[in-house]
Amino acid sequence: MTTALIDEFDALVGREWSRMAHAGTWWTGMERVAIAEEARLARSDAASPGALPGPAVSAARRVSVDAATIRRTDIEHWAAAGLDPFAYVELVSIVSRLAAIDVAAFGLGMDEHPLPEPLPGEPSHHRPDDAVVSDGWVPTVGPAWAPGSLSAVPDEVDAMFDVHGVLYLTMEQMGDNEIVRDGIHRTQIELTAARTSWLNECFY
Repeated sequence: MTTALIDEFDALVGREWSRMAHAGTWWTGMERVAIAEEARLARSDAASPGALPGPAVSAARRVSVDAATIRRTDIEHWAAAGLDPFAYVELVSIVSRLAAIDVAAFGLGMDEHPLPEPLPGEPSHHRPDDAVVSDGWVPTVGPAWAPGSLSAVPDEVDAMFDVHGVLYLTMEQMGDNEIVRDGIHRTQIELTAARTSWLNECFY
């Protein structure tokens, strides 16, 4: 990877860590960092520090290391125990972006970046009026498909596309089947992505 792309990755981590440290739509900065900590601890099966309510701990750990086993009934169970489905969407977003950045750092030969210090502030608790559970398991604005999976929490969509653009391709680049990035042709990128997804038992 070129120096320019490493610099781009470092800048992405800076933006993502800032997002994590600040209050989001449903979680405070302290809670967002705690969600990330739970996700990392789950990878080594380490004990929870107990900084979050039980349903959030369970969800963060399952999303981190056992996402393929999650079913609609799990989300309903967590909701009944107090984890709002909109808050669950934000939790999924935090954990998934952390995984993408940590795996990218590993591939670049870097250590995991220490999690940021949380900043004060309160979440907005904004619910889009048109976010409903339709043909998926969580509220979405429009159809429940991968690009719209976080649409009930718009700020998390912006964050997802930021990470997507740096670690893979921007949405504009996705339409170019001949694009070459850092010497790798689009066909090679897709072959690598497909093989990685298969090895990780991706169910999408």
